[in-house]
This record gives sequence, C-alpha cells and structure tokens, in this order.
Amino acid sequence: MADAVSSTVESQTSASSTYRVAVASTDGENVNTHYGKAEIFYIYTVDDEVGYDFFEIRKVTPVCQDGSHNKTAMEQSVLQFTDCRYVVASRVGSGAVQALSSANITSMELPGSIDDAILKVWKYNRIQGLFD
Repeated sequence: MADAVSSTVESQTSASSTYRVAVASTDGENVNTHYGKAEIFYIYTVDDEVGYDFFEIRKVTPVCQDGSHNKTAMEQSVLQFTDCRYVVASRVGSGAVQALSSANITSMELPGSIDDAILKVWKYNRIQGLFD
C-alpha cells in the first residue's frame, strides 16, 4: 500500500515537505490503540514528494490509568514526540489533544490500517500547506 501513497504523492507538484508521524499500534499494521494506553508507537518519515518509510519503534509508558491521567506524566509523554508533526491513534483524549497541541503536534483519531492513516495525514498536511 505504501506504493499507492507514493504514486499519489508523486502526482503532486508543490514543494517538498518532510515530517514524522507517530502511530499508536500493537501490530505495526493497524492504528488500534488509545494514545494514553499505548505502549508502542511506530514512527514514519513522510516526504510529500516521495512517500513514506518506517523510521523506528518507540516504546513508551502509558499515561492513562483507569480513564484519568497525571498532567506531569502527560507532558512527559508528549516530549517523546517532539520530532513528530502528527500523532495518530484510535482514540485521543482531550488532555492529550491539549498537551500535544501545546507542543505544536497535531493529534488525529484514525483507526484502521496504518497505510490508510498515513495517506489521510498526508492529504491533511497538503491541505494545510495551502494556507501557509
């Protein structure tokens, strides 16, 4: 499916932009984990002109305990993604959305395949680029 994104990306003609996307997943194929409960994030590098590539796996300590979280723990969690422009999970609570947003990271709830999620992030990023 990465080839489908690559061919879609290659058909665009605007300036290149490279960024990272952190994806909450238990299997490396699907976005299937709540941000605060995730133990693993798959990090991808996206180049708007070329496509995307797997970068690394990041193991993190979940910050959600029984539906609540510690503000300091949430802020520490966000620091693990400061090199990412987007964080994708099946669910993202309002506390995480605010903490990520404060660090200029856009969070997205995109359950389904990682390929589909990255394509949606890519499209969103391209649209945002129209307003720069």
